[in-house]
Amino acid sequence: MGSSTEDRGSSDQGLLVTWGCEDAPTHQAQTHMALARHAAELLRRRFGGRLEDAAGGDGAHYCIPRSTLFAENGAAVFGAAGPDPARFFGGWVPAGLLATKAIVHPLAPGETPPEGWPAGFAAAACDVALVGASAFTLKGAAQAGRRLLDRGPVRIKAVGASGGVGQFVARSQDELDRVLERAAEIGLLDGGLVLEEHLENVKTYSVGEVMLGDLHAAYVGTQDLTSNNAGEEVYGGSRLFVVRGGYPELLKLVPPEVAKLCAMAMRFDQLAERELGLVASRRNYDIIVGTDHAGEQRSAVLEQSWRVGGASPAELAALEVFDRDPARRHVIAASVERYGAAAVLPENARLYFHGTDAEVGPILKYASVQDAP
Repeated sequence: MGSSTEDRGSSDQGLLVTWGCEDAPTHQAQTHMALARHAAELLRRRFGGRLEDAAGGDGAHYCIPRSTLFAENGAAVFGAAGPDPARFFGGWVPAGLLATKAIVHPLAPGETPPEGWPAGFAAAACDVALVGASAFTLKGAAQAGRRLLDRGPVRIKAVGASGGVGQFVARSQDELDRVLERAAEIGLLDGGLVLEEHLENVKTYSVGEVMLGDLHAAYVGTQDLTSNNAGEEVYGGSRLFVVRGGYPELLKLVPPEVAKLCAMAMRFDQLAERELGLVASRRNYDIIVGTDHAGEQRSAVLEQSWRVGGASPAELAALEVFDRDPARRHVIAASVERYGAAAVLPENARLYFHGTDAEVGPILKYASVQDAP
């Protein structure tokens, strides 16, 4: 699967570069580089390595940042040109806090709003979010947690955590106190905590939209869990139904119960543009479906991702199919992450990383595609 830039022709007018991945664990940094090389093929550009080593952010390059951009760091990518979704893969918001999990819920009782806190967004998004609160102090987190315990177990997570790590579930007041005290000790409260009702028997969906040059696609799919080298259950990949075009094209091809989940992501996305000033070429939303403490089925937007993520290898794999075959309207694409020395790359898959990472141990990451039914 895939082809080289030389095979397809490339342009030296505007390098494709990465930005901000030098401090990432090895497997993440190399995956990021592999994504950038794949994107360069699709854009017929020459991959120029890191922006930090190039001429600088003058707007001449197409960039794939590791994280969501914001006012304080965006100039490194855009220069004076300002955010233009045609020049980068990911998203931009005015402040870094707006790219975190914190914005999904209102502030905990008694909390002083951080600078730039989007109170209007949290209020407007409550109909597509779980009941919860965001806290930046131990007192605020404790008060929010006690209120949520009246509804059942409480999930607690750091606002910047990803991949299922940095999360805890408290089922009693004692457990809540222990989790919050530990979070304060190790500094998780410094960046903020999200506390929300915990669901059981969950399934997590991914809904998103990506634009890369003239290629445009939207998708819905499910996330897979796997065991890491420590035996913990973590993100194991995504399997996506991807359509050419945007959300309207996607809604025409999915069943009503899935369209409802897509509509929740679309509402969150529209609110982000209106209330936060989001500018993005890559939008991804996690939608949870599960059972609450009362036995009722619930669905909600868990969080947003306006940067390259776990589903991005699958996104680019689908875009490559659409690029090769202009008549193709939809495809199934998957990104897979597997741990352990026994993990094997399947035939016709595109490798993103295979090796031993100093932090997580042996890991294999790849993307594959198949025809959609």
